[in-house]
Amino acid sequence: MYEPSASKSPRRRVLSLTAALSLLWAVGMAFGPAAAAAFSAAPSPVAATSKTNAAVVVLPTEITLEVPTGSVLGNDVTIKAQLRTRGGPIVADERLALLLDGSQVRSDKADAAGNVSLVIPAKSLTEARSYAVLVTFGGAHGLAPSSATAALTILAAAIQIRTVPPLPNLRFTLGTETALTGPDGVAALPVPKTGAYQLTSDLNPDTSATATVKASFVRWLDNVYTANRTIDVTGPATFVMGVRVAYRASVQYVGLDNQPVDPTLVNQARFSTGTGSDDIVLNSQVGAKDVWWTAASAVRFGTQLSASNTQYRALSVNIHGAEVVNRGQQAWTPTENGVWTIQVLLYSMTVQTRDAIFGTPVSGQLKLSYPDGLAVEQKVDSSGKVTFENLPRGQYQLALGSVAYSPPAPVALSKVQESTLRVITYMDVALVVGTLILIMTLAIARWVILSRRMRRKAISRVRVAA
Repeated sequence: MYEPSASKSPRRRVLSLTAALSLLWAVGMAFGPAAAAAFSAAPSPVAATSKTNAAVVVLPTEITLEVPTGSVLGNDVTIKAQLRTRGGPIVADERLALLLDGSQVRSDKADAAGNVSLVIPAKSLTEARSYAVLVTFGGAHGLAPSSATAALTILAAAIQIRTVPPLPNLRFTLGTETALTGPDGVAALPVPKTGAYQLTSDLNPDTSATATVKASFVRWLDNVYTANRTIDVTGPATFVMGVRVAYRASVQYVGLDNQPVDPTLVNQARFSTGTGSDDIVLNSQVGAKDVWWTAASAVRFGTQLSASNTQYRALSVNIHGAEVVNRGQQAWTPTENGVWTIQVLLYSMTVQTRDAIFGTPVSGQLKLSYPDGLAVEQKVDSSGKVTFENLPRGQYQLALGSVAYSPPAPVALSKVQESTLRVITYMDVALVVGTLILIMTLAIARWVILSRRMRRKAISRVRVAA
């Protein structure tokens, strides 16, 4: 009985050794390098064979965030994150999730460099405030979970109102915000939250009598034709308003020598834009500063609004019933507090008075009658000369009074000229009358003498016949 058992003992040893090697090979395949590292790192043979210490080693991780500054309401915001082991190399191809104020909005995998860009859509950022950003890593085989937090500040969106043509100091109100346009015609209104807002405008905040600019609404670029409107704010935007602008202005008249002409001489002046509208008529009751001169208006060209300047032309300037401008030849585009200098066709006329008989200068009061019948008088000096200034072209009449008899003499004025007025003075009248009396006296005396001679001859004949 002993021998058979003794003969089988080596075979059992071989089988036992083979089974042990198979078990070790299976354990090695199951746990891989981590198990080998655990076994090699075990401080004692007991720990090396311990099932607990044979578990996978989990490495701690960390996330770094890059949060942009200056983000504005209504725009997407990109948060950049990078995953790496703590103090160690980067970790690629792992998924990170982004939470905004506790709600997940996006998740994505890191690239080969461990970087991931997580986009927060604009629709998730509806208010201008600070948002809590949380980026998490849920962990993976051999990697511990981690997270990082940051604050994202969203700034209010700016709604710009731009006027065409650009006008300063126009007031616009959006919600509770009010702003004035600057020199470039732009007003910026901050909006702290997306949504619908009422936009109102005050195009003429200065309504005093000294105001020099007036604006009126024409249209919005986006085909809205009421000055006040509702807009849907989803982010920064620009709205373009077309307006018509008018200014206070002045008119100055000058002669052909560019010297000022008294504006009170003008009976009426008419100015036209050529469109049938915005025409202006000035007279003794309405002055240039009493009216608004349209300077420009917004018109649409394609997809834009452009300013179209308004040009006035002088159609008529009437002085004493005569036209003193050539129709439509002088043009002007109004400016704020601008002055339109209009050259008028006025001439001077020098009159030389002469005695009709003796040709000597005659002084006195010379009356000039204008084409409209108005008469003015000027004193003639001792040289017999007098000059009338700023006379419109036309037909005039001259007459010298006081010292002479001078029937009205017609004069046609179309340029600077000198005229001679011959007058009959009282001396001429006396001379003529005296001459006539002398002639009549001589004629009567001759007649008396002849009558006496004829009577004597008649008496002599009678005596001879007797």
